[in-house]
Amino acid sequence: MSQIVPAFLVESEQQFEKQLREIENDCSLIQIDVLDGTLFPHISWFDPVAIGALSTNVEMELHLMVENPIPIIEAFQKHVPNMKRAIVSAEMHRPIGAVTSHIKDILGLEVGVAVNPETPLKEIEEVLHSIHQLTIMGVHPGSMGQPFEGDMILDKIKQAKHHRPDLQIEIDGGVTKALIPMLINAGVDRIISGSGIFHSEHPNETLKHLQSIL
Repeated sequence: MSQIVPAFLVESEQQFEKQLREIENDCSLIQIDVLDGTLFPHISWFDPVAIGALSTNVEMELHLMVENPIPIIEAFQKHVPNMKRAIVSAEMHRPIGAVTSHIKDILGLEVGVAVNPETPLKEIEEVLHSIHQLTIMGVHPGSMGQPFEGDMILDKIKQAKHHRPDLQIEIDGGVTKALIPMLINAGVDRIISGSGIFHSEHPNETLKHLQSIL
């Protein structure tokens, strides 16, 4: 069953909690975008101690758009009981296999890898057989509201699903209501929506409407 996953790219604890309370009763998983300025020129708020202190039943995955993800993941695992999965960027300048193995085998978390629109799947061939999820970026990371990159993204989804049919595919960025049926047909399992939900007047109603399209 495909899933809509609200994305949190926030600037403060207050913004995070406001968004969480708006949608937590209508979803089972959220994604926290983590940017520290080391890999992309943006910084987000992602304090694991504050997030862990918020009582909620939703599970959380981290999308780490950073050069050194392991210390951040370890901090979240320590403080956030609902932490389920960590997604690291294929574009980081660290050995992807060593990082994903540490997350999966040492920390015991599900692991995903995110690829930018222009990054070919062959660059992550060494881990494609061992990760739990592939996150395909439909836009360039770092800011919400960008337009979807188009056919090359759909081709990448189909290519990944053909290579490994059991792999969970997540699409992140630029998704509109009109694109959802096409993405599902291409093989997407999880659809990330940030600005589409939280820039609307009633985020929980928007989320439920997107879920109804599935």
